[in-house]
Amino acid sequence: MHTSIGSADSHLIGYRADVDGLRAIAVISVIAFHLSRSWLPGGYLGVDIFFVLSGYLITLILWREALKGQFSIMRFYERRVRRIMPALLLLLFFTTLAAIALLLPADLIGYGKSVLASLGFVANIYFWRDTDYFSRAAEAKPLLHVWSLGVEEQFYIIFPLLIAAFARYWPRATLPAIALLTLGSLAVNCLALRIGGASPAFFLLPTRAWELGAGALVALLPRERAPHGWIAGVLGAAGAVAMLVGIGSPARLFGSVPVALPAVIGAMLLIFAGQDKQSPINRLLAMRPLVFVGLISYSLYLWHWPFIVFSQYYLIRDLNFTEMTVAAVGMVICATLSWRYVERPFRSKTIPARSVYSAAAAGAAILAVLASVLIWSNGLLGRMSGEVAIINAAVGTNYRCPVSNYLSVGLSRACTLNLPSRNPSDANVVLLGNSHAQMYAPAWESILVAKGLTGLLIPANGCLPTVTVNISRQCIEVAAGNLREIDKLSNVRTVILGLTWAHAGDGLVDADGKVVDNRSDRELAVGLDELIDHLRRSGKNVVLIGPIADPGWDVPSEVSRALAFGRPMDKPTYLPVEEFERQYGAIIRHFEARRDIGFTRPDRILCDASRCNYILDGRSMFADSNHIAEAELYRFRPNFTEALAAQR
Repeated sequence: MHTSIGSADSHLIGYRADVDGLRAIAVISVIAFHLSRSWLPGGYLGVDIFFVLSGYLITLILWREALKGQFSIMRFYERRVRRIMPALLLLLFFTTLAAIALLLPADLIGYGKSVLASLGFVANIYFWRDTDYFSRAAEAKPLLHVWSLGVEEQFYIIFPLLIAAFARYWPRATLPAIALLTLGSLAVNCLALRIGGASPAFFLLPTRAWELGAGALVALLPRERAPHGWIAGVLGAAGAVAMLVGIGSPARLFGSVPVALPAVIGAMLLIFAGQDKQSPINRLLAMRPLVFVGLISYSLYLWHWPFIVFSQYYLIRDLNFTEMTVAAVGMVICATLSWRYVERPFRSKTIPARSVYSAAAAGAAILAVLASVLIWSNGLLGRMSGEVAIINAAVGTNYRCPVSNYLSVGLSRACTLNLPSRNPSDANVVLLGNSHAQMYAPAWESILVAKGLTGLLIPANGCLPTVTVNISRQCIEVAAGNLREIDKLSNVRTVILGLTWAHAGDGLVDADGKVVDNRSDRELAVGLDELIDHLRRSGKNVVLIGPIADPGWDVPSEVSRALAFGRPMDKPTYLPVEEFERQYGAIIRHFEARRDIGFTRPDRILCDASRCNYILDGRSMFADSNHIAEAELYRFRPNFTEALAAQR
């Protein structure tokens, strides 16, 4: 993942021990976050620091080669193959063996797909479509962390050629051009966050390139501008503070600025301050223990996450402190062995490039075949009992809009629902809301098809659709923008609202950012009433999807693992009806009393006289901790059809 200057290329740029120390801080931060999120809430930003370091080191090498007329794209990619592939293939081989031994069919199929994505350096795209990095479901994906390799390798498809071209034809324009591209990527990131695209902003190259570009900018600054004396000390200290504050307490400073900005700026300042080795902070980073961790950081990054995932997967719980310690020792041992006996030998020029390519190609081919077998065999389904397989089949199956169905509505990303023309103006029905609207989309689309109607899903991911109160001021802006676009769609006759209802006492905010008292969902009800009234005044019918009992834990994954591993199921697979009534009874009665809307109650599908079930007929109703499995949506269609018919 990270180019090392303690390698055969050190003569090109000179070795900096403090950079290896900075790598150590980055990888330790990531591991601490993954072991326990409470230890270091922003530890995941260690990856952002790695991106800055990678951009700096590789740009420094490329720029100096290009200025000397020694740039070779083939030599560049030889270095990348030597650096990346041997350690990655070793990891994939051992994780594949562990996955076959431990993972249940649905997870093993996903694992096989992630292997293929990792080999093709598109793991970031795969995981963008597959999962939320911060969800509990992500903790069952042994290769989730390889997404960062995809970002880097995609970046280095074009970037070396760009640097070579500027060095040859426009050397003086290089720094401002890279600065402009870096700011452009940062702006795209901010825009994605603003319109509710936190997941693509996290995973995809266009929204991540600014971090690699930040490191490139430091590399392109003239050497004579390097700080000296007390200035270097001040810059180093400022960089350390910015980076540690960002990692220790990540927060979006204002608007849609990414939370990684302080850590990225801090890393830039530390790299810049340490060029002449006069910064006390940088001298601390050059201590031998940190340097050693930095040297093994690539292998340590690769090995740490599978250790955690496989341990938690088998135990069906978080690790305790003793187990964390054992896992940490294990990952360090494996990383050290990988660095000593795989990374270093393959990076050495004593192994011919042809041998490196042949070994990498053979290893990748074997792993690709194994991964394909895992997928085609339905995750080696025959290993499991029918009961386990049926429940496990629901894992991660909540509906997500296919990329091919995306289209733009104003500044938002929308999704077609039986809309052959792909023209938003042709839609008769809009499904509006967050993931709890999106998860019902296939059921609603089948209804639209049967009735000859066209539709559009307009999501507000992570937000409510309400415009007067919401989870944040940013969400209010997103919701207001969506509502303005719906007002422009003259053919829309019905708006279906779907949302997460569990916000009692959550501290919703109003348009001024002031926290409002939402006990008993009072303010949420007011916000929904105002949204409904606005839609009704604009001549649109409204269908409101009521609440369901959210389990709050990954039902299909945990139940199927408990059955497969012979462990007791210590979590209830239902919610008592009395508890559901306590949570949602008042707000349900409020909207049932409104005769001017269609109010559909999915809880009636899941709840009987005594309990709201998470498992029905031996099948998991949920795909994760709160989203309905797509295969179970047929159960809701009659209720939805009735509510829609009442409004037409």
